[in-house]
Order: sequence, then C-alpha cells, then structure tokens
Amino acid sequence: MRARGAEPVRAIGAEDVPTLWAGAQFYAPAFGDDGAEGLREWVTALLAEHGPVPLVRAEALPPDTRCAALGLVGSGTALAELPPVGDEFTTALSGVERRLGQRVEAVFPLAAALNALTPLVAACLRGLPLIDSDGMGRVFPLVQYTSLHLAGLPVGPVCAAGPAGESLTVEAASADRVEAMLRAQVHLMGGWAATASYPCGAAEPRGAGLHGTVSRLLAAGRVLLAGGPVDRVVSRLSAVTGCRSVGRGRVVEVEQLTRPMEWVQPAHASTVLVAESGRAGRLLQLELQNDILLVLADGALTAAVPDVICLLDAVRGGVVGLDSLGGGEVVEVLVMPAAPVWYSPAGLALAGPRAFGLPVEHPRAAR
Repeated sequence: MRARGAEPVRAIGAEDVPTLWAGAQFYAPAFGDDGAEGLREWVTALLAEHGPVPLVRAEALPPDTRCAALGLVGSGTALAELPPVGDEFTTALSGVERRLGQRVEAVFPLAAALNALTPLVAACLRGLPLIDSDGMGRVFPLVQYTSLHLAGLPVGPVCAAGPAGESLTVEAASADRVEAMLRAQVHLMGGWAATASYPCGAAEPRGAGLHGTVSRLLAAGRVLLAGGPVDRVVSRLSAVTGCRSVGRGRVVEVEQLTRPMEWVQPAHASTVLVAESGRAGRLLQLELQNDILLVLADGALTAAVPDVICLLDAVRGGVVGLDSLGGGEVVEVLVMPAAPVWYSPAGLALAGPRAFGLPVEHPRAAR
C-alpha cells in the first residue's frame, strides 16, 4: 500500500531506468556493468507492467510512516551468473516486517550502483513510494557506512534473501558485527542477496538521511545520455553535481595488489597511473579499493575518500568502469564533493582515508 499522506514529487517509470542507471554509474564507476543488464531489464519490465513508482520527499511523509532501506549485498558478477528469481526483494522486506510486527509503507535506497535500482523492485511489486533520500549519497562498501548510522540509527534487524530461496535475519550488538555476519552468510547463499535494513519511521530519514539522492542521479544521467563533446559534458555535469576536473591524460599503468588489505574491506587494492596531457604533464596516481580512494598529482594529495572520484572517457564522454580500465585509455579525472556529513570528524573517522587503511589525512580534516 502507499504510505499515508505521500505526495509524489514525480514518478519513476520504465522510460527513466536508462537515465537512472547512467547517473548511478557516474556516482559508482567501480561497479561497471556486471549483473546490471539483467536487473535493468527486469526493473524496466516491472515498471512497464505495474506502472511508475512515486518518488516522494521524506518530509512529505507522516513521521511515523514505517520505512526501510532496500539494497543488494554481494557481487555483481554473482548476480549475473545467478539472476533473481523475482521474489528476493519482497522476501527481504517481509522478513523485516515479521520481525518488527509492522508493515513497511515506503522504501529508500542506500547508494548508487545496483542499489539505485533495487528499491524499485519492492516498491513496484508492493505499490510503495520511493523516498528521494538515502544514507550514503555515493557508494561505500559496508552497510554501516551511512549517515543513518552516524546519527545512531540501528542498521538491523537486517533480512537477507538469496537467489536459492534462502533467507535469514541478522541482529547483533554492533553494526560491525552485522556487516561481518551478513557478508559471511551471503557468500554461502550464492554470492549475493537482497537486503532490507535500517527499519525506521520517516522521521529518521527526514532528519538523518541525505536528501535528493535519486533526483541527483537522474540529473547526472540526463547529462551523460545527452552526450556531446567531453568539455561540454564535464561543464554540464559540474553544473548539476558540483564536480571539478583534476586532469586529463592517458592511462599508462594498472598495477594490482599494491598494498596490504584490511580484512574488513571486500575488495583488493590497486594503483592506476595517468600521464596528464598538455603542458602540466603531471603524473596522476589513483589508489583503488572498491572505488577510487585517492588522487595524487606528482605525489601531492589532490582528492580523497569520501570525495566521489570518477573517470570519464575523454574521447567518447561515457563513464569508465574500473573493472574494464586498461592501459592506453584517455580519461578525465573528476572529483565531486560528498555530502557535508562525511567531512565531519565522525564522518571522516568512519569513511575517510584511514578507514580504508590509507595513512593520510583528508585535506578537510584540518579545517
């Protein structure tokens, strides 16, 4: 059912899926297209069959409206190899409802990438609105890296539903333990699972959520799909996202496993070197782990997580996925500011460079 008092800002229909996905890739280039094609087709078909999903402002909902975050944990490659049966996301939502004894009346995303699409599945099948807010404003690898967690909101109970019909509910004393237990079980469930988490009243996303997330993805997606010369695309992206260009150059080296891994991070580390074009001729060094975490220009720190760092194909203008990045490509390195909460002392402690094992301070830390 639709949440009480929800006033749609707009609706997301089948025709909006390509735009939403283009914007989601811009905010999460590390994830490429693995597993996305089938999910996009499924979401498009659901919206065509059931009609558009209302997109609502958090403040348009009564404070006691029961909400939950819908997402996906695991590997996009596993999703491609073992696609959804169709009921995983509603099963996850039902598991949280049973645990709480309350019906969920609205859903919201946690981030970009595939999680920009997954809430639409449950929203469409259940007839629920999608809240134009989330808890990350970008992509982070762990479920507790959210503004909701920073505000003291429990991540659980979390219900996960896998493609083999299995589901489980995870509760623990800390968000770190929820993440560790969830990821271990998802591996056994087939490599990915639909999740429902952060059950709360609408007052919590209203107060601690990051607002306008879905609208920003759509705005960036419209610019990217419109195409045109790269300089014009960058200018238009800057107008809608606040991004800036660090430099443009050719990828000259992609080096894997360049530093020790923290076990809590679910990806390996690597380094990409970009020889900048033009007079400056700087060497741009990108440090990767799930995402682009650092940019150094001739050794000087230029940008760092939680900044959103993205690569554009400087010839064709599209987003360059890190999973397909290779030597010889000419790329534009773009940096976008994250939500202000991520530059607070607590935000940087949770998701700044040191949280990823990088022994540097973010440039904003001293401000």
